[in-house]
Amino acid sequence: MDGKDLLTEILDYYKYKIENNLCTTEEIESASKVLAENMEVYGTIDDFSKFYGKSKDAVNSVIKRSMLEKPKRNVVLYRFRAFQRIVPKNWRKKN
Repeated sequence: MDGKDLLTEILDYYKYKIENNLCTTEEIESASKVLAENMEVYGTIDDFSKFYGKSKDAVNSVIKRSMLEKPKRNVVLYRFRAFQRIVPKNWRKKN
């Protein structure tokens, strides 16, 4: 199993457990802490736009107004966690 398959399987299993209320509080806290503190995930404005279902202009506006962190390269790779902290609440999916 390569890295992509391993990560996909782990994330799919966590999503399954979360959606079916099978996670313990400790599992949720542990996974959240690991992902928030140790996992660098980057995306473009287009990536964030598609993920949150918003226009590229709206995403760009939020970044320009609120994101202090500079992109990883000149070409627009932003850390997902940094963007996630500034996403307007009404963009989040409701469960």
